[in-house]
Amino acid sequence: MTEEPLIIAYFKKLFANPADTRMGRIEDPEVEIKGDLCPRKGKKDQLFLYGRMIDGKLRDLKFMCALCDPHMFVSADILCLLARGKDKDEVSRLDKGEFEELLGGESPEGLEHFQRARELLILGMMGQKKIA
Repeated sequence: MTEEPLIIAYFKKLFANPADTRMGRIEDPEVEIKGDLCPRKGKKDQLFLYGRMIDGKLRDLKFMCALCDPHMFVSADILCLLARGKDKDEVSRLDKGEFEELLGGESPEGLEHFQRARELLILGMMGQKKIA
């Protein structure tokens, strides 16, 4: 896996000012799901998503990562930004264009991580708790 300049720049921005990120937990979330999502050997990306819903739409969404690579941190943060205010069907339609717009360009590996995180979120919005 190559650490792409756009991914690294976004990743550094996440940790330069954590108050501006979507990292963290939400107490008593309506959406709570964990997944082992790494598309590479070892499955080290463990992503946790926590959300609040109102009228079937995500009012708030946060994430936590365990053993995640920069691609997953960046993809999860972008997912949290893009999914806010959307219902399950709208979240399922989020894809390459929206991801690349917030990232500032292309990242095939970042997009793959984003798509896996998006699918995990959809399962969480359907009431599931975990996917391996």
